[in-house]
Amino acid sequence: MLTFRQIEVFTAVMRAGSLVGAARDLRISQPTVTRMILRIEDQLGITLFDRVKGRILPTPEAGRFLGEVDRAFEQMRGAIDRAALTSRSGRSLFRLGASPSLGRGLAPNCLARLAERDPRLSVRLDVLSVSQVMGYLVDQQGDAALTLYPILHHDVRSVEVGTGRPLLVLPQRPDYAQVRTLSDLAPLEPNWLLFEPRSMHGEMLAGLLSDAGLHPAWGHLVRFAESAIALAEAGMGVTIVDEFSARAADRTRLRLLEIETPRRFTVHFHRGLGQGVGGGAEAFEALLRSELQGSI
Repeated sequence: MLTFRQIEVFTAVMRAGSLVGAARDLRISQPTVTRMILRIEDQLGITLFDRVKGRILPTPEAGRFLGEVDRAFEQMRGAIDRAALTSRSGRSLFRLGASPSLGRGLAPNCLARLAERDPRLSVRLDVLSVSQVMGYLVDQQGDAALTLYPILHHDVRSVEVGTGRPLLVLPQRPDYAQVRTLSDLAPLEPNWLLFEPRSMHGEMLAGLLSDAGLHPAWGHLVRFAESAIALAEAGMGVTIVDEFSARAADRTRLRLLEIETPRRFTVHFHRGLGQGVGGGAEAFEALLRSELQGSI
């Protein structure tokens, strides 16, 4: 097992880019740094640095190890901050991550109800991209997460807690005034605001367009439902989003129409198994289910 001092030396070498620079930053001798790096490589059984013409170059393994070290230190800093908050204020902290679609309306509504129930509870809301959610849970950066997609991982408990309707989003324009269904858009040939094909919104939009016999040849591309709504507000096209994202839409600039379809967006609630049992997460999940039942 590596010591904290060894990790400190390795990190200093990576930051400084040289043994001499690391020795200077740590105020120790360069031979000491060299010996410690060799010892770390021996303990880990990997080569962290290639020696080329008197210089050291980090190997890919060194880069990956640094990432692990940074995540570990981030966890430690978070734990210290949470402990300090609890010590100073007597409050507990509930940290929730949410995908952008759910971080604008659904998550804040449930967090507000949670905080109202427990005045001694502090909450933190982190809006996360798809690539961030797994690390957020497994590395215990947060207590729970909320997304429109499931997570399959042995260290994560992932459950369905409810569903949301897809809504057609139309700019407030005269040519769209008589539109009542998706099929009504066929003769208008509107510009579509499209999502990445393998995303939840992309799959939903493609399925609904196919159901209606619509096959747009092209469109503007977006990554998040919020971006699609913003472009629709600017009059750039029409789109389909989940009802949770639509809560933040400017109704003076948009029309939102429910689509007759059995298709639904599914809301998933996730907890890292390493978090153990926590009242904040359990209470939030109960409020979440209640909120979603009321929105159906």
